[in-house]
Amino acid sequence: MLGRYVLKEVLWPYAAGVLLFLALLTTDLLTSLSGFLLARGVEPGKVALLVLYRLPWTLNLALPLGLVFAILVGLSRLIRQSELKAAYAGGVPPWSLLRPLVLLGLLVGGVVLLNGGFLRPVALERYDALLARIFYGEGGISGVLRNQVYAPPGLGVYFAEEVRPEGGRTRLYRLRVVRPDGTVYSAEEGVWDEKGWSFSGYQVEKGRPQPFQGTLPFPARFTPKESLGSRDPYDTYALPELQERAKVDPKARFALYRRYSDALGAFLLAWAAAAVGLSLREAPYAFLAIVLLIFGYYVLWTFAAQLARFEAAAWGAFLPNLAYGLLALGLTWRLR
Repeated sequence: MLGRYVLKEVLWPYAAGVLLFLALLTTDLLTSLSGFLLARGVEPGKVALLVLYRLPWTLNLALPLGLVFAILVGLSRLIRQSELKAAYAGGVPPWSLLRPLVLLGLLVGGVVLLNGGFLRPVALERYDALLARIFYGEGGISGVLRNQVYAPPGLGVYFAEEVRPEGGRTRLYRLRVVRPDGTVYSAEEGVWDEKGWSFSGYQVEKGRPQPFQGTLPFPARFTPKESLGSRDPYDTYALPELQERAKVDPKARFALYRRYSDALGAFLLAWAAAAVGLSLREAPYAFLAIVLLIFGYYVLWTFAAQLARFEAAAWGAFLPNLAYGLLALGLTWRLR
């Protein structure tokens, strides 16, 4: 009975917390893209689709962070109204209040695993495809684009004063290309097809110009190696596909371990937040605990990503889990 009462106190703040983090993260997304979207005159319908496709990625952050917020806000109200003190004085053990919150964290962790392992990759792939069509003109352009600059990873910088659809082909006018090795290409016009930019013009290498006729690799249906919607190049892989990739690609192992780490992290964050909240004696400390728990996890989560540069450090993805697992166990021991 008392456990259900505590859950009731947490669930409403949880809904508010998730919506708060969704709003913050979505606002950050729109702010970062606003200049580009306005410059391209992207219609509101496509902007709404971008937000929708980005939603599962945002949820993977909002679900665990919102739970930390909800648990500590809910418990702070019980502390402020002395309900926890009354429960303890009546012989109610803290463990009986901790258990339902830990089970809620376990449920949220399962949702995070399913969302991050299956739904998020599909949605992020669609987000990438839509943003790439806006960014790179994939699938053909519907009008004349002027002063277009493209910087496909590893291919250099491509510039054209005009990109114009003509007779089923995409024509380029007054184009310049700077390759990663410093070679500069220029031409009055060319064609953008499935192979790349084809043109007859000049190339300047080590200060000496010479005629050039050929194709530079920048396919019309070019897709960046790294996801446009995430810094993780493996984020568009569903969990089964990522597991197979990790068997032969050492760099994919960290991405695989992080999927499981994020789900486990949601559970451990809820456990740690509940143990902290039940240990507090003053309500104002709950808000300080929210900041410290979220900030501390973020620092460890970011540091673990830096460890991914070393092949043997793929297990570092579980570093935040180790730290917060020990914290949760220690605080739970004190609640006995």
